[in-house]
Amino acid sequence: MVLSEFSNSVHFIFLNIFTQVTSRKDQEQYWADWSKPYSYMSVSEFVKRFKKFNIGLHMKKELSIPFDKRQSHPAALIFSKHMVPTSELLKASFTKEWLLVKKNSSVYIFKTIQIIVLAIIASSVFFRTKMHADNEDDGTVYIGALVFSMIINMFNAYPELSLTISRLPVFYKHRDLLFYPPWVFTVPNFLLRVPISMLESIVWVVMTYYSIGFAPDAIR
Repeated sequence: MVLSEFSNSVHFIFLNIFTQVTSRKDQEQYWADWSKPYSYMSVSEFVKRFKKFNIGLHMKKELSIPFDKRQSHPAALIFSKHMVPTSELLKASFTKEWLLVKKNSSVYIFKTIQIIVLAIIASSVFFRTKMHADNEDDGTVYIGALVFSMIINMFNAYPELSLTISRLPVFYKHRDLLFYPPWVFTVPNFLLRVPISMLESIVWVVMTYYSIGFAPDAIR
């Protein structure tokens, strides 16, 4: 059990360290032999070559020998599901999520520019000088502007959906191997995305609230 937990912990650290090495965007900077042209090496190719390397062969030979439990120290027993402390798991998960946010910064920049353009279009369609508040028909137009604003802010995060779906296999693998509990993965993901969503909403409100005429003056 101890050997299994240790192996899981080492694997977890290994994955965090070599995230950039196996990334298609960042791998080129680690290319050592510049006498040969660079070519992307996939994760499966890394695994295949590591198993053929002398360290991989030595590790496979060691793991093939059953561990003699009589040689283990009595204090080596572990009674918790995860060997790494929760604080360290959270720290590693925050670091990983922040790295992914920086790597995918183009997506968030595109979303911000997109919502600015849509706010300009919405302001021109529902311009405050053309909006009246005299009868129920006028109120229907305001409701249409509110529904449009709600739809834009609700579906503006759709570009992130593909990124989230592509990460699910890795998340399920980490969860099944007891690298960390699911909430350790979810909390950093939530906390780092909330400020981005709030920024997009603030941009939309600043650009549309007065120009559409939801408030009678800019100060309000």
